[in-house]
Amino acid sequence: MNSDATHTDAVAPRDEEPGFTIVRDFAASRDRVWDAWTNPDIMALWYHPKGLHTPRESVSVDLREGGLYTYTMVDNDTGEEFPTGGKYHRVERPFRLDFSWGNQGEEDTSPLVRIVFEEIDAATTRMTFTLTGLPQDSGVLNGITEGWNSAFDVLEATITE
Repeated sequence: MNSDATHTDAVAPRDEEPGFTIVRDFAASRDRVWDAWTNPDIMALWYHPKGLHTPRESVSVDLREGGLYTYTMVDNDTGEEFPTGGKYHRVERPFRLDFSWGNQGEEDTSPLVRIVFEEIDAATTRMTFTLTGLPQDSGVLNGITEGWNSAFDVLEATITE
């Protein structure tokens, strides 16, 4: 794990704003988990909760601090589309990834995600995902938490096959 104590956070945490943290261990190398978050081909396979899909052609990634990413989730039953995206604030392969997450075009005002990738051993990675800056509506918080947990189930199936 990166132990550079001189590196300051690119984005200050929003502890006073609603959010949540999810910690998941994956039976995959840290590089494989990192690639799942940053490679558009892999992102399209899992970057959605169950019941939705993400067309590969909708995924774009400019993986650098200040770079944008976009993707569109599509409801499998209704075809309703959910254009989503954000801006990368910190890209520190393979240790940490910080970015905004929300509607396309609202990258500077969207909630913030911080992901830390910890190598447990060569075949196991602990991912600590923190999202802050959500609206003050607890119904929104619960739905978003459930959505990310569902997406992480899809991620797990994708990277451990």
